[in-house]
Amino acid sequence: MRKDSNLLLAKNQLNIMTQIINIIQKEQSEQTMTSLEIAELTGKQHKDVLKAIRNMEPAWERVAGRNFALGSYKDANGQMRPCYLLTKTECLYIATKFNDEARARLVLR
Repeated sequence: MRKDSNLLLAKNQLNIMTQIINIIQKEQSEQTMTSLEIAELTGKQHKDVLKAIRNMEPAWERVAGRNFALGSYKDANGQMRPCYLLTKTECLYIATKFNDEARARLVLR
């Protein structure tokens, strides 16, 4: 009887942990932004946002121990172009590069 009770408790704990992980993953996926979105929000050209991110990446890597996630998108001509997918924390770091109004738009997004 005790063995069944322990097994049931373990299954319930596993179920709870799985639910917590799913919630965290959902929140993290909702709190990302691409460099394209940053360019749109700040009124900057995407190439300038990419340059700012590339210039800031070495310091981020030294402190955070990881690079920014580099991805790609298809432009209007159907060509693949680079873009970054940034977490909320990474966006806040990048926001320090912009003027007050642009920074405020990023933080409030």
